[in-house]
Amino acid sequence: MKSTIKIVLFLCGVFYAETDEVKSVMEGDSVTLKLTNKQGLDLLLWRFGDKGSTIAQIDKEILYEDYEIFRDRLQLDQTGSLTITNIRTNHSGLYEAEINDNAGTSNIKFSVTVYEPPSVIAGAESEMKSVSVMEGDPVTLHVPQLQGNELIVWRFGDEGKLIAKHDMEAKSSTLYDTDERFRDRLKLDRQTGSLIITNSRTTDSGPYSVKISSNKQTLYMRFTVTVREPGLSPGAVAGIVVVLLVAAAAAAVGVFFYKRKSSELKNQKSKISEQQNETLKISEKLKEMSEITTQLKQMTEDCEKELPEIAEHHQTLKIFEKLKKMSEISEQLKQMCKYYS
Repeated sequence: MKSTIKIVLFLCGVFYAETDEVKSVMEGDSVTLKLTNKQGLDLLLWRFGDKGSTIAQIDKEILYEDYEIFRDRLQLDQTGSLTITNIRTNHSGLYEAEINDNAGTSNIKFSVTVYEPPSVIAGAESEMKSVSVMEGDPVTLHVPQLQGNELIVWRFGDEGKLIAKHDMEAKSSTLYDTDERFRDRLKLDRQTGSLIITNSRTTDSGPYSVKISSNKQTLYMRFTVTVREPGLSPGAVAGIVVVLLVAAAAAAVGVFFYKRKSSELKNQKSKISEQQNETLKISEKLKEMSEITTQLKQMTEDCEKELPEIAEHHQTLKIFEKLKKMSEISEQLKQMCKYYS
């Protein structure tokens, strides 16, 4: 079979390989090296690397070699196509399929490049969580329970800057960002995959994302972290607001009762004023009654003086008229007493 030469770009540079197909895949994703129109295979061998080590084969049945870096990652179908799941950068290299069928023996080569993406592209299914802490407190970004073969990649900011990476299956050391922003303040829990930021700062606020790739699935999660400056906590602010509201309510109640008492005092003053006016009127009437009584007394004394000297009829009539007048005055006095009794 005629082969072609293609250029493959790796992170470390450029190399030339004699291949039939070039594959480029993001770390943590899956790639399929597809064989077309290959039915009725007698023997198929898949080899990897410069040494051509056998990693999988079809010889009446599908078999996988005990190759450590491909453990539980390889899937062969009946056409001979090979799928590599949860791929890593150390899976980059040359793959060759040696095919034995009715047409004879042929070889197909694939050059695979595994690269780290510039940022985590979170799909629509990714979960968003919000975390808020006070400056100086630790921040923990939790992820679901891990199985033990995951590749965990943590990134920060809109540009998706890599800040932590750990391959649980390889049991290698965790890679951390070493710039000034997070220097010596990042810790990735190697058991759970959670990211811990110690001694948090306001500059740590922003979007965080994590990509968790396993042999079975790839999970994306996003976090929005807010680091607040020291000050009153939301609970304390809420408490102050409640106190102010209670004080305002108490003041409003006080104003209400003040207005009510003021209105009552005003009504009482009005009633007292009316009573004083009535008392003044009574006092004037009593004064008038006293003057009438004095007049009556004087008239009585005059009559007593005149009685011995009355001898004639006109004198008797004069006394009668005075007595009549006295009777009228007495009647007036009686009516007045009755009115004020």
